[in-house]
Amino acid sequence: MRGKALHISVLGLIALVAFAGFFTRGIAAQEATPAPIAENQLAPGVTAEVFAAVPSGRAPGQTLYTVRLVFQPGASIFPHSHPGTTVLSVASGEFGWTLVKGTAHVVRGAASGSPQAIEDLTQPGDDVVLHPGDAIYYEDDVVHTARGAGSEPAVVLGSFVLTTGQPLLMPAGMNMSATPTS
Repeated sequence: MRGKALHISVLGLIALVAFAGFFTRGIAAQEATPAPIAENQLAPGVTAEVFAAVPSGRAPGQTLYTVRLVFQPGASIFPHSHPGTTVLSVASGEFGWTLVKGTAHVVRGAASGSPQAIEDLTQPGDDVVLHPGDAIYYEDDVVHTARGAGSEPAVVLGSFVLTTGQPLLMPAGMNMSATPTS
């Protein structure tokens, strides 16, 4: 029963993110668009713009991030994970995502308000191309790669609930919390 409740909660979160993405498209057309608080190049042709990072009152020790990722056509990022829960929604373009380890969940048409069935990715090498309105969500045990899969930039909106103090992205095989030895 707990798994079903989690699926329902995650679907609610996806719907909220998708609605926010739909709503903010109109706002983006305004003359004054808020600037990100941080912008980083993650790999050649891959940028992340952090728009918010706030502590979670419901999940102590967790920080909620709002991020816009842009993948130029053909650009990709190395295998990595995130230290918490991730929800990604495609705003424009085509976004390729490949599973290396773990389980991820794809929701086609998540932005429509009546998403189709959830597709589970469980095998290393499982690959999907997400289109505007599609979403993918997963936990911290998932290692993956991502890429711009179309002829125009892929713009992906992300909501992350991550362990406070940890980086948003951890390259696979690296222990970011290890104490350096002298």
